[in-house]
Amino acid sequence: MYYLCKNKNMEAIIIKTKDKAELNFFLELAKRLGAKTAIIESDADERLFQSMEKNKNTPKVSRQKVLDTIHQII
Repeated sequence: MYYLCKNKNMEAIIIKTKDKAELNFFLELAKRLGAKTAIIESDADERLFQSMEKNKNTPKVSRQKVLDTIHQII
């Protein structure tokens, strides 16, 4: 089970809990801190999360290089 928490700047974190008690702990903590929450339970979200984890360690690319690549495709 995953727990998604967003702050006012629309930044988000995803927490994978080991059981319902741990999930409830994080939900209560977020509530006390005033954060918005959502629970994610689908397999598609699991795959997305794994992909995000894998790609977070890839090298950064400059904005200009991304724009140049897009222009080449178009």
